[in-house]
Amino acid sequence: MTRLAVAFVVQGEGRGHMTQALALGRFLRAAGHEIVRVFVGTSPFRSVPSYFREAIGAPLETYDAPTQVPDRAARGVSVARTAVDALTRLPAFVRGGWRIHRATDRVDVVVNFLDLVGGLSRVVFRSRVPAVAIAHNYVFLHPALSGAPGAPFARRAVMAYARATASRAATKVALSYGPLATAAPDLVVAPPLLRPELGDSSPSDEGHLLAYALNAGYGDLLAEWHRRQTSVTVHCYVDGGAGALRSAPAPGFHAHGLSADGFLRHLATCRAYVGSAGFESVCEAFYLGKPALVVATAGQLEQALNAWDAGRVGAALPGSYEDLDSFWARPPVPSGDAIREFRRWVSMAPEILVGAVERAASSRRRTGRGNA
Repeated sequence: MTRLAVAFVVQGEGRGHMTQALALGRFLRAAGHEIVRVFVGTSPFRSVPSYFREAIGAPLETYDAPTQVPDRAARGVSVARTAVDALTRLPAFVRGGWRIHRATDRVDVVVNFLDLVGGLSRVVFRSRVPAVAIAHNYVFLHPALSGAPGAPFARRAVMAYARATASRAATKVALSYGPLATAAPDLVVAPPLLRPELGDSSPSDEGHLLAYALNAGYGDLLAEWHRRQTSVTVHCYVDGGAGALRSAPAPGFHAHGLSADGFLRHLATCRAYVGSAGFESVCEAFYLGKPALVVATAGQLEQALNAWDAGRVGAALPGSYEDLDSFWARPPVPSGDAIREFRRWVSMAPEILVGAVERAASSRRRTGRGNA
């Protein structure tokens, strides 16, 4: 296929969407395509990790994007603070959408990793460039997962948000723990986008607990647990590293800033993993056969859905930090058959994901226009 000029628009909340962008960037380049622009949404509460800036391999720009503002304890989401932040920065969101629109109007295809500003800008400014929207969140649009938990109103709100990020996209790619039957022509079920170097890791058990804290308050909770379990070595990754914690942890608790290589190294050698109910880190732990406890961030229904989905397929144990004692005492190791089947599914990601991007781009070339 003719070399494509591809632009990425990436939600900057957490690290999962950035990890997915890094993986897809490698797959697309291996297929002969070029990543020409990368946009990452930021807020006063999130930074773009240096590892992403260094590894993405394309000009990177940031713009103001909505975020779920932490509560006073820096753990769950404060609805009031989130609303105030969104209203305050609304003009900046519009300017960011306009910048994305202008900068991508001559590329062959835009790939959006669950970013709301990037999705809505396509509606507001009537983009004619084909787009592909990629996220685990879209899997909950599939009828096979209709039994997911949550009040009907809250679930509709979460799904409305997901659809908005995919506005005017030719295809929604639902990243899934396993294959699902075709449910709609514009919904493609695909394997997780995991970094290729994950396959080079040699899992071992050096006896430590690996943790990822989306918000610093959860890092404080983990440090409190460690004070009662000082014989355990903990490696905790949190935005800002040790400086994000409210007090110095006990010896044996190591707080790290966000680092792709460091996280993967500690994951490969940990006894078990505990973290927020994001999709990417659970997939990485599952791929390496590591026991995982996933804790949905308070106030985020999408994380409750993620935790339920991980438990449904046996990738992780949904729970809370109160479960850490029992989890650490007997970490539930995934079955060998489940791990092998998951790895086979992951190996299909390059073909399925690159194919989805190429088909979206070719639709414009066939019609001579975008998906207006």
